[in-house]
Amino acid sequence: MISRLHDPDYNRWACQIKRTGGCRQPIHLRGKVEHYDQATGQLLHRYSTTTEPNGVLRVSCKTRRASRCPACAEVYRADTYQLVRAGLVGGKGVPETVSAHPCLFVTLTAPSFGAVHVRREKNGKVLPCHARRNAETCPHGQAMSCTDRHSADDPRLGEPLCPDCYDYDGSVLFNAISPELWRRFTLVARRSSCP
Repeated sequence: MISRLHDPDYNRWACQIKRTGGCRQPIHLRGKVEHYDQATGQLLHRYSTTTEPNGVLRVSCKTRRASRCPACAEVYRADTYQLVRAGLVGGKGVPETVSAHPCLFVTLTAPSFGAVHVRREKNGKVLPCHARRNAETCPHGQAMSCTDRHSADDPRLGEPLCPDCYDYDGSVLFNAISPELWRRFTLVARRSSCP
């Protein structure tokens, strides 16, 4: 690490790291870009990563998942707040007249296709998956209970407690038609909210 401080490319490297905003896993880009004037064919600008430290340009991963990169997820969380706020009261290029429009905050939940292994936490403590004292036994003889405290990488997460009881057909069909369900819902919601 000390040798990097004396590297002539240190300032450019530090600038790239700072610009990624603390990204845990920046993307390393290699290549070149050339901008030409379409009318004259004259080269306006040329950029190549060969002049960058280690021959790469580092950019943030821009994931929205805090488990993958907390810094990038925080940027998008803040952006989402600003977008929702602008949609409710105006600003950021949205006229203030939107505040007079009706607003709906709808939570839509898919139907259950059967009990699956889950990981839940409360106050930083992992809770049992499906702990039930007097758990019923399914028609296939499987107790519909699981007292395990699953780790985040447990391969059983999302798997049914009883594979024979789980409605795989219903799950596949629902996911196949959910875009059409959403389209129809939004059409009806818009029609019913207009005077």
